[in-house]
Amino acid sequence: MEETKPSTLWLLAAIPILMLAQFIVPYTLLTDVDAWYGSFLFWTLATVAVIIINFVVAFEWED
Repeated sequence: MEETKPSTLWLLAAIPILMLAQFIVPYTLLTDVDAWYGSFLFWTLATVAVIIINFVVAFEWED
């Protein structure tokens, strides 16, 4: 089994942190934002970040 690159490990560790933030931030920091774009914008940006991380990790994957 090959050793995983440290940059890949850091990116993989960022995914659960982003997922946890997607639950915590809208219900804590954005509770006073009544506009529709408050949580929606945050969730959209966080989802795009996870997609980009997955793309980078998959691009660095070697058999």
